[in-house]
Order: sequence, then C-alpha cells, then structure tokens
Amino acid sequence: MRSYLILLSFIIPLLTSCKDKQTNATEVTNPVEEVVTEDKLLGIIEKDDLMKPVFSEWFQPTYDDYQVNMELVDSFKEDLIEYEIEVFMGTWCEDSQREVPTLYKILEAAEFPMEQLTVVAIDDEIENYKLSPSKEEYGKNIHHVPTIIFFNDEQEVNRIIEYPVRTIEEDIPVILSGEYIPYYYTADLIHNRLNSKGLEHFKANLESLAQEFKGKPRDVYELNTYAKTIFRQGKKEEGLEVAKLNTMIFPEDANSFAGLGERYSDMERYEEAIAQFEKALELAPGDSEFQGLLDEAKAKL
Repeated sequence: MRSYLILLSFIIPLLTSCKDKQTNATEVTNPVEEVVTEDKLLGIIEKDDLMKPVFSEWFQPTYDDYQVNMELVDSFKEDLIEYEIEVFMGTWCEDSQREVPTLYKILEAAEFPMEQLTVVAIDDEIENYKLSPSKEEYGKNIHHVPTIIFFNDEQEVNRIIEYPVRTIEEDIPVILSGEYIPYYYTADLIHNRLNSKGLEHFKANLESLAQEFKGKPRDVYELNTYAKTIFRQGKKEEGLEVAKLNTMIFPEDANSFAGLGERYSDMERYEEAIAQFEKALELAPGDSEFQGLLDEAKAKL
C-alpha cells in the first residue's frame, strides 16, 4: 500500500475535531524538518505510518493500554477472515485516535489477514472536507470518522460509524450476524432518501420527514455533521435542507439553529443566518459561541 504524509507547519497551533473541517494532498517527497504543530496523513496508510513520530504519541499508548476481550475475539475470528475491512479515519480526529489503534489490536489478536484491511486517511480542511487524495471514499457516504466498513464478496455488510455501539469486539459478531444498527445510522437513512427521491422531493416533504425521523438521530450533532459534510463537498442545497430538517427534529436545541445559521453564512445569506443565530441565543442565552457567530454575520451585512 502507498501512503501519503502531509506535514503542515503553522506558527500558532491549530486544534481540530472530528465534526469539523479538509485539502487536496500531494505526496511530499522531501518532508519539512521536524518542528511542526500540526501534521496529518492522507490517503492509503499502514500501521507503520501510525507508528512514526507524532502519530505514535497517540497511537502507541492507546494500542498498548487496550485490553482485548479474547473470549469474544475467539468467537468470531474464524468467520471474520471471510471479510474485507475498509477504514476511513482522520489522524487529526480524536475519535479516530481512540478507535483505530484499538481496531488494529483486535484484528491482530484475531489473526486477521492484514492484506484484507485498507485504511484511508482523509482530510479536515474545508476545501477537501473528509476527502482523500485519490477519493477512495467516493460513493461511500463518509460523514463521520472513523467509519469502519465490513465487506463480504465485495458487498458492504455493515459499518461502525464514529463509535461502536458497545465495543468493537461486541459489535463485530452482531455485524457478521446481519443485525447491526450503527451508532450514527439516521444520517445514512437521510442520505439514501436524498439519493433515491432527489432534492426537490426532499424539500417539499420536510414536515413529513421531520415526523418520520423524530427521535431517531442519536443526537443533534448527527445531522449537523452530515449536513456540513455534504455542504462542504459541493452539495450546498442538500446540506442546507438537511440542516433545516435538523431544526425541525430538534426544535428545542440551540445547536440545530446554530448549524443552520452556519450553512446560511457559508452561502453569504447573512440575514437568514442572523435569524438562526438569534433563535439559538433565545434557547441558550449568553452562549459566547452563538453570540460570536451572530456578531460575525452582522458584521458582514
């Protein structure tokens, strides 16, 4: 497998999270020397890449500390070798930093053939949000990371999305049984509805969709993140409509209105953004983040 290493140097440290921020990456043949405050891997990577300096600072302790449930592993190891596994992760993402070392340790304990594992590191910069240099994620609806996809005979069986429902060892037998429902499943249902029915049908049926999906998202951030992801990947109207739907599903949560306001701001529709940020502040008076978003939108009018 081929790996891409991007070393980015900044004067001020930049902190990122899994539910935010992505850049067209090229292979760095002469990496900059070591003084860096942020670095990332992009593209198809291997465990050895994660064992290198900086990445090993989070990979190695998590890998070493994790205690594999061997009783569970022994129960599925023979069946698992019939599968291929594809992982989409961000080396900048705390959830990936937690789950990917754990996954490696579990698969090694299960004596899983590592040639059947593909790990793809995606970006967090806005212009290439949750994309890899060679677009291995194309058509796979990667909206949260890590996403761990299980294939059998080249057909997707199921996936772990951002978090296992219980633990990875407990989730794998359920996945192999065909009865698994991922942690962030509603975003996939919304994605399929958008693709099958189209944007205009989706827009015309927001109220009925809100009733249908009421109570199904794991939290307000599930559709906020999905809306942001498809928006930044070019589906701006779709992202906007999903953000609207989220406010209808979570009408008492300030974060849903702030999320919609951010999509309007991204489209430079500042009056509509202001209205959403004001709703967010009505629900969460004095919130400094929402106030900052409101002030920024007003300044751009």
